[in-house]
Amino acid sequence: MSGCDEEAAVLTTELPATDLDECLKVRKWWCFLLSSIFTFLAGLLVVLLWRAFAFLCCRKEPELAPNDPKQKEQKASRQGKQDFEGTFMTEAKDWAGELISGQTTTGRILVVLVFILSIASLIIYFIDASSEEVERCQKWSDNVTQQIDLAFNIFFMVYFFIRFIAASDKLWFMLEMYSFVDYFTIPPSFVSIYLDRTWIGLRFLRALRLMTVPDILQYLNILKTSSSIRLAQLVSIFISVWLTAAGIIHLVSIAPRCSAFLAKRNRNSKIKPKRKPLSKLEA
Repeated sequence: MSGCDEEAAVLTTELPATDLDECLKVRKWWCFLLSSIFTFLAGLLVVLLWRAFAFLCCRKEPELAPNDPKQKEQKASRQGKQDFEGTFMTEAKDWAGELISGQTTTGRILVVLVFILSIASLIIYFIDASSEEVERCQKWSDNVTQQIDLAFNIFFMVYFFIRFIAASDKLWFMLEMYSFVDYFTIPPSFVSIYLDRTWIGLRFLRALRLMTVPDILQYLNILKTSSSIRLAQLVSIFISVWLTAAGIIHLVSIAPRCSAFLAKRNRNSKIKPKRKPLSKLEA
C-alpha cells in the first residue's frame, strides 16, 4: 500500500486542512527536474565555450621564414604553451586517471566505494518510495534519509569532477550514461534543502550503477574466465534495467493518484457542515 493509500484509509470528510495540505497545494516537482536539466545544459555550454575559445585562441600560426626576425618569438610562445599543457594539464589528467583507474590500489578502492554508496543511496530511495508519496513537505533538518543521501551525493559530485578531469573528450563525457545519472540525482538533493520538501523523482537511476559489478568482481579476482564475465555482465544489465523500469512505472503510476487524492481532500476540507435548525422545544 502506498503512502497516499495509507493516508486515504484514515481520512474522513470532516478532517480540516492542515499546513501540510497548504504546502502541497502547489506542486514543485518541476523545480527538481529543472535543476537537473539546467545542470546538464550549463555543463554542456561550458564545454562548448571552452572548445570555441581554444579553437579561436590556439589556432596554428603560419610558419615564418627561417630568416624572419619574428621566428624566435614564435618559437618562444609555442614553447610556453607546450610547457603549460605538458605540465599542469597532463599532470592533472594523470592524477585523476589514476584515482578512477582499476589498475591502481587507490583506484580500485574508490571504484568499490562508489559502488557501495550507490547501492546505499538506492536503498534510501526504496525506503522513501515505500513510506512516502512522490512529493512531501518536510524540513530538511528533520529528514534523516535526505541528510544521508545528501552526504552521498556530495561524494558523487566530487567523483564526477574527478572523472571530468580525467576524461580525454569532455563533450563525450557529458553525454555518458553515468553522467546523466549524476545530473538527475545530485542537484535535486540541494534543491530539497532550499524548498524544505522532497521529491522521489529519478533517484532510481542509481540502479544503473549495478552494471559496474562485473568490473568490481574482476578487480577482486573473483571473475577470471571470459564466460563468467559475460554472464555477470548480462545479469547486471538485466537487473539494472529491471529496477530502472520499475522506478519509472512507480513514478508514473503513483503521481496522478496522489495529486487526485490531495485535490479531493482539499475540496472536502472546504465543505462546511450544515447546522441543524433548532426545534421549538430547544428554543
